Amino acid sequence: MCLDCGCGMAHDDMGQPEVHITYEDLKRAADADGMTVREVLDTIAATAERDAAAHPDEY
Repeated sequence: MCLDCGCGMAHDDMGQPEVHITYEDLKRAADADGMTVREVLDTIAATAERDAAAHPDEY
């Protein structure tokens, strides 16, 4: 249904675009920042690692 549930359907928000993250969301962010989708995904992963270390109770 999206990139966040694990079903593998990266382009389908299952009718809840305000809830689920899709490929198109990442593509818009990438285009706005002059990045590739892969770079955005890598940045998200790196940011999550840093944030988890700083705020372990949130994870």
